[in-house]
Amino acid sequence: MQMDTGYSKRLQRRFMWWFFSLSIIPVVLLTGYFTWSQSQLLINHAHQQLKNERDRYYVTITSYFDDQVRAVSDLAASDLAISSGGRFYGFPNAFQQLGDDNIQAQRQLTQLRQQALHQTTDANSKKYQRLYRRFNHQYQSWLARHTFRNVAMFDLSENLVYAAKFDALTDNSPALKNAVSHLLALPDSQRPPWIRTPFSARGSQTMQAWYLAPVIKSGQIQSILAISTTTSSLSATLRQRQRPDTGLWLVNRSHQSLLSSWVPHTNQATLSVSPPKDAIHHALNGKKGVLSPGQHALIPQLTAYRAVNIAKTPWALITCQPQKTAYQPLYRLYTTSVTLVIALFILCLLVGHWLSQRLALPILQLTWCAEQFAAGELDYPVTHRQRQDEIGRLATALSHLQQRLKATCFSTSSPSPSEHTPVMHSDSLHHSLVIAMNLALDAWDGDKVGLAEQSGLWRVYSDKGSLQTRTLDKYLHLETVPKTPRWRNVVRSLDFVIQHTEKLSPYYQPLKQAQQEIQYWITQDKGQR
Repeated sequence: MQMDTGYSKRLQRRFMWWFFSLSIIPVVLLTGYFTWSQSQLLINHAHQQLKNERDRYYVTITSYFDDQVRAVSDLAASDLAISSGGRFYGFPNAFQQLGDDNIQAQRQLTQLRQQALHQTTDANSKKYQRLYRRFNHQYQSWLARHTFRNVAMFDLSENLVYAAKFDALTDNSPALKNAVSHLLALPDSQRPPWIRTPFSARGSQTMQAWYLAPVIKSGQIQSILAISTTTSSLSATLRQRQRPDTGLWLVNRSHQSLLSSWVPHTNQATLSVSPPKDAIHHALNGKKGVLSPGQHALIPQLTAYRAVNIAKTPWALITCQPQKTAYQPLYRLYTTSVTLVIALFILCLLVGHWLSQRLALPILQLTWCAEQFAAGELDYPVTHRQRQDEIGRLATALSHLQQRLKATCFSTSSPSPSEHTPVMHSDSLHHSLVIAMNLALDAWDGDKVGLAEQSGLWRVYSDKGSLQTRTLDKYLHLETVPKTPRWRNVVRSLDFVIQHTEKLSPYYQPLKQAQQEIQYWITQDKGQR
């Protein structure tokens, strides 16, 4: 009979899937927990990195405007402003001498500007020309040292009496004129050291405002110093410090951007990202934080925000980074985790298949052997006896059981015990010799040629290139045992095998017992003789 291969395959598959399930579930859980914990760290790191970048911009912006306020205040208190802005001398007095009234003086100043101030020959304008030549180059040098665009001076009648650069923005700026009027209308005790006009658009990518500072001498206001500033230099400074994949905005309550709405390294007005309205709202309310990626703009992005006070007016500082760039390490972690899980799936399948072949199949084969023995098939071969584990011990025990069953079957088929004839004793001795030689051969791993050559007790024949042990083979089966057996060779073979077998071996005690049984039958045979 052959073993049921279908049942064998089912058992192997069942064992393999049991092992796969018990091994892959903990692996998946551990990998999932590790991925989740590391992803939280990477997300926090991305948020913290964007916060640090936002705070660096905040320090740069506040330092920029603080430096401007300090420069304006220093200029208004310096000798340059006082010496050129006195009430009875300097540009205001020279301006009044250009005409009989302010209207004529303004017309005359306009003509002088058109004709070039350094080429005039009018006697009334010589004083103004002299002051212009004396102080204009100093104001130009001051502008070159600072990030301002223009310097202008107004007298107490709100007349423009001097400008380093006469242009339409200086002459026709309503915000500037209103600020001059407001500053002159304030009482001396309430007049601030400086004020700034609201920022207004100047071109597509910059904004302009005016700083106004009163020129005070001997406790009295002499004139108004107006200094024009733009966000071009601030934008250029931030552009150099900004990463190529981020966006930056400084937005007021009207959602007007103080800085250029650009992405670095490009002059295009079209944005790849845009500031979320939620971030602007939170920042204008004095909050700061980070918005997780969402569909707030054209693409998902990570946004950091905080408020910036400019001239006591809150502005929203917004920094954005695309989600794909901000979470790139997180995506690499996910890719690595998925790859690892797939590799572990394959590894567990391979290990489960190997273990099913290594454990399940031998156990199934030995179980089949036991079933065959129970069915009376005592000649069914027992495999896996050479293994050094529990399966090998089980196979050895089954082999011993096989020999015992054979001996029992043969003994029950022998003549009746009442017939104590020499043949009866001879047959019992034959049985013992067959059992002993098979047991010795099993202990020697079934190597008949090796046992014969190393013990020197049995002859080895060469038959057509192969080695044969014909004499030893006769003692392995009851039908071929000689009538007058050489039992001494069998006993010596047992002694030789016992000498080379460890006491802890499962063969040791059965070999000793087989040796004793042979001695018993020999003693019985001699007694009857």
